[in-house]
Amino acid sequence: MKPTVNVLYLPGTNCHAETIRAFARAGARPRLVFLADIISGVARLDDADILCIPGGFSFGDHLGAGAVAALMLRTRLAEQFQACTDRPMIGICNGFQIILRAGRFGPGVSLKANDSGTFENRPIQRHVVSRHNTSLWLAGLAGAILTFPCAHGEGRFVYEPQTVTKSAHWRTALRYPTDENPDGSDADIGGITSADGLAFGLMNHPERSTEPETQIAFFENGVKAVGNGRNRIVGSLLVCDRTRGTAQPSHSNPVLARGPQVILHRDLSARISVRK
Repeated sequence: MKPTVNVLYLPGTNCHAETIRAFARAGARPRLVFLADIISGVARLDDADILCIPGGFSFGDHLGAGAVAALMLRTRLAEQFQACTDRPMIGICNGFQIILRAGRFGPGVSLKANDSGTFENRPIQRHVVSRHNTSLWLAGLAGAILTFPCAHGEGRFVYEPQTVTKSAHWRTALRYPTDENPDGSDADIGGITSADGLAFGLMNHPERSTEPETQIAFFENGVKAVGNGRNRIVGSLLVCDRTRGTAQPSHSNPVLARGPQVILHRDLSARISVRK
């Protein structure tokens, strides 16, 4: 069965369609999860293999980019958000602002207004993948230069020097090449992961890349990591079943086997077409 991805939709989210397509191309079964449904109890944030918070301007960026959504993750949805910290999580642009403000990368880090004082829209922005970060999201990409669009107004990553230690809650994942820093981020940092490598936050938009391989590189790594872990578990289950003489796959639900590539938690008029 394909790994599932909850793509959180908040008021003001506007990058969900291309993010869903990227995950589907990477081999996952993404589903759009509406905040209203989570609050009402119809859906949950933590019932998928991967959590993704895509880009946009959630709640109109009132009180600061991602501030309102992050507050909800720290309070009303704290239990569900905490449950997601044991699995792959990715926050893109506004999603990065949200999970950072929600505390996923620890204290002493923030995302502030670009030092240019304006929204930076750069269709071609280069990123260098860290050679020293072993996060599942970066597997096989060490040292690679990936090009994808920059589009943000509050993406200047700032950190307190004392947080850069082996015991820190975060690690550098992406840097901008020298003299190509679009927002003035400290040390040219364009993306970080949590210390355990499960959470990945980046300000720019790989899902919008014009290069097909770059478009899904990170997403594919997240999906593969879940699949590899699941295969190990399923393999163990099959071994146990054989000792009882009944080797059966762990998933036999025909609906799950033939399910759509994109699942909406409720039947709305909006439909998202996904093609491989």
